[in-house]
Amino acid sequence: MKHLILPAIMLFVTACGGGSGGNQSQETQSQSANQADGVRTIEMIGTDQMKYVVEEKQDGITTGGSSGNYMLLESISAEPGEKIRVRLTTISDLPESAMAHNFVLLTLSADPSAFTNEAVKAKDNGYIPADKKDQILSMTEMAAGGETVEVTFTAPEETGKYDYVCTFPGHYASGMKGKLIVQ
Repeated sequence: MKHLILPAIMLFVTACGGGSGGNQSQETQSQSANQADGVRTIEMIGTDQMKYVVEEKQDGITTGGSSGNYMLLESISAEPGEKIRVRLTTISDLPESAMAHNFVLLTLSADPSAFTNEAVKAKDNGYIPADKKDQILSMTEMAAGGETVEVTFTAPEETGKYDYVCTFPGHYASGMKGKLIVQ
């Protein structure tokens, strides 16, 4: 009987996840998946101050100044043809009708001011002007407070500085913009 107790205890401990590494957190699994799929992920946050910010320095980004506990995101560097995932989380207690954010990457020839001025009139289309869709390289949907949206895209082959903007009314004018620098 004593000979059966020890193996039974060892089987129980092993089956219940005893030891280390048995229970990865969802965040750790997500980070492992990001590294495994070869796509660089930019974790950005949209704030009530109408800014794109990041919690910490990430490879291939430029920050400047701060907004609360966050660093202002100014630009993202990429190599031509590089795959990039932008994951945008909105932090806000305001209702969606008052505060939501998106990420819209425009073509090299697009005028971001003209684009966002037209976007204000496109509420029923998620603030994306239907007649200017040909100026969009990539985009997310709108994310209200507590929501996260993401998009994976391939950086253009043509080098240059591509504008990205939030098209929610007033956000571009308040500084919710940046550059994807393909070099």
